[in-house]
Amino acid sequence: MPNFSTFNPNPDNLRTLIFGRDDTSASQAIATDTAGRVLTVPAGGTINAVLGTTITGGTVALSGGTVAVSGGTVAISGGTVAISGGTVALSGGTVAVSGATITAGTLDAVLGATITTGTLAAVSGATITTGTLAAVLGATITTGTLAAILGATITGGTVAISGGTVALSGGTVAVSGATITAGTLDAVLGATITSGTLAAVSGATITTGTLAAILGATITGGTVAISGGTVALSGGTVAVSGATITAGTLDAVLGATITTGTLAAVSGATITTGTLAAILGATITGGTVAISGGTVALSGGTVAVSGATITAGTLDAVLGATITTGTLAAVLGATITAGTLSSVTSISQKSFQEATSLTVATTDAFASIMSVTTSVYGTYSFFVYNRGPGVNAADAIVEISANGTNWYTDVSTDSGIAVGSVEVLVPQRFLKYTRLSSKSTTAGNATTVDVYFNGQGT
Repeated sequence: MPNFSTFNPNPDNLRTLIFGRDDTSASQAIATDTAGRVLTVPAGGTINAVLGTTITGGTVALSGGTVAVSGGTVAISGGTVAISGGTVALSGGTVAVSGATITAGTLDAVLGATITTGTLAAVSGATITTGTLAAVLGATITTGTLAAILGATITGGTVAISGGTVALSGGTVAVSGATITAGTLDAVLGATITSGTLAAVSGATITTGTLAAILGATITGGTVAISGGTVALSGGTVAVSGATITAGTLDAVLGATITTGTLAAVSGATITTGTLAAILGATITGGTVAISGGTVALSGGTVAVSGATITAGTLDAVLGATITTGTLAAVLGATITAGTLSSVTSISQKSFQEATSLTVATTDAFASIMSVTTSVYGTYSFFVYNRGPGVNAADAIVEISANGTNWYTDVSTDSGIAVGSVEVLVPQRFLKYTRLSSKSTTAGNATTVDVYFNGQGT
């Protein structure tokens, strides 16, 4: 080339074509565009380093090769990066992907990215700070916060929420075989809770299932229907207001007011106050029934009291009962049909009975005015008052009988009872029956008398 400048004095004529060889060793010219950019690069080659390159459009297709970025930045602002069977290895660099689609592979770490669509086959140890996951299938989230879950189904495993909140708005969460350890569920529809503890239930409706234990709950309304089950309360309190218990067994009720309904059976309970509208077929086996100011009204039923003490009150009628001990303060008009009174030690108050027959006209012969069974009286008397009119006097006698048919005169007035006067006749002898008879003192001169009987028990 020593005479090159002689033959080519113009430097522009020094430009020449650059050739390369293809896989058949044939020479091929390397073409450029008007700006001098290389238009073609043989397939299968290697770009050892790319510094500060921007791919603004087109397609970068890598098949079976390796893109190694170390300490640089790859910025893809558009287009498609298709990697098939290769590896993108980034060490200390940053990849900014805007509007791209990653179809497969593994991302070891993603910082500050927004994934708008697609499917992540597996996510391990990642933190998603914001955005929306359209669907999560077979994934395990070990930590972090999910701001919102819409239309998700958790088929198994454990969702442990500690100090956070699961906020659901208008969606549905189906949990099968999971354990919720803490937090608040505003609404649960159609769920079955097989185990665990609900700290508080407010405004919920439980349609079926079993509650193993209820501690400190308040049922403000509605119906608790228990069929074939048991409500077991240990050391807790159940406050029921306006509810209806249709069936079941309550082992203990403390401080409750039952306003209506029917208790099929009460065993070993203590009722401290209130009103029992009706008792049907009940058995009181022990204790004390204290009735103060109230009334026990039984209509067509039977009350069996065994080993109880009735301390006060009035029994209007007792049929077929056996009283083994105690004290009856007063018995009025009762009939004891059978049984044995082993002893009567004292009568604290004598019984009293009275009878009247008023404005009885006298006749010329003695006529019975009042007949009394006096077998149960210790002391008794007849009070006779001549009310008139006029001045006609009246006579009176007391007769006694053992059979109520044949009578004997026991006592009589000494003289006629004047109008406006009183005579008291006291029997001298005792028989089962006693009667008072009167007549006009003077035949044909009738008057009217009032007769009173007063009797006192022994």
